[in-house]
Amino acid sequence: MGSTLMPFPFGPASRSEYRLTCGLALSLLAHLLLIAGVRPMTAIYAPPAPLQVEIRQHPTEPGAPLSVPSSSDAVADAGPAAPAVADTKSEPIRSDPGAVPELRPDLRFPLERYYTSREVDVRAEPLNDPPLVYPQRAYEMRIRGKVTLRILINERGGVDEVLMLESEPHGVFEEAALDASRTLQFSPAMRFGRRVKSQKTIEVAFDPYESIHIP
Repeated sequence: MGSTLMPFPFGPASRSEYRLTCGLALSLLAHLLLIAGVRPMTAIYAPPAPLQVEIRQHPTEPGAPLSVPSSSDAVADAGPAAPAVADTKSEPIRSDPGAVPELRPDLRFPLERYYTSREVDVRAEPLNDPPLVYPQRAYEMRIRGKVTLRILINERGGVDEVLMLESEPHGVFEEAALDASRTLQFSPAMRFGRRVKSQKTIEVAFDPYESIHIP
C-alpha cells in the first residue's frame, strides 16, 4: 500500500500568514519568559542606629577636689579609683633669711616723669612768696612785662628745674623771674595716694606801679 501526502488545507497566502503568526507567538513567548526571569532590584533602607552615650560616675570621697578625667580614663573600663592619700612626709617650704626680695618699680609711676596738673589727684601748691626783684633800669623807664615759666617740682616739693617758655619784652625780665622761681617751695602733688613729681606753668607779671622790691 503506497503512502499518499495529504494536501495542506490552506493556499499559499494562508501559509504565509500562518508562519507569521507562529513567529509572532514564539517571539511573544520568549519575551514573556525573559520578563518573568528578570527580578526588579530593590534597595532596602535601613535607618542609622541612634548614638548611645553611657555616662559613668566614678566614686569620689567627700571633700575631694573635682577633676576632669583624661581621654584614656573615659575609654578604658577601669574599676573604682583608689582613694588619694595625702603626702604627710613633704618638707615645709623654708625661706632663706639672707635672701633680699626683688623690688620692681611701679609702672604707674615713671621715675623721670613730671605729671601735669590734670594727671594728678592733688596739685602742688606754693608754700612761700619769694620777693620779685624788679630790674632797676626797667623800673626807671616804667617798662611793663611778663615771663612764662615751666617749673619742674620733685616729690618733696622742691624745684628741680625752671624752663623759660616766653618773655615780653625779650631780654629784660628773664633773670629776675628765674631767680624768684628757683626759691619757691611747694606741697608735693599726689597721685593714687602717693607723692609724685609734677610740673606747673606760671606767668610772672612785672608792673612798675605795683608794690614791688627795687634793689
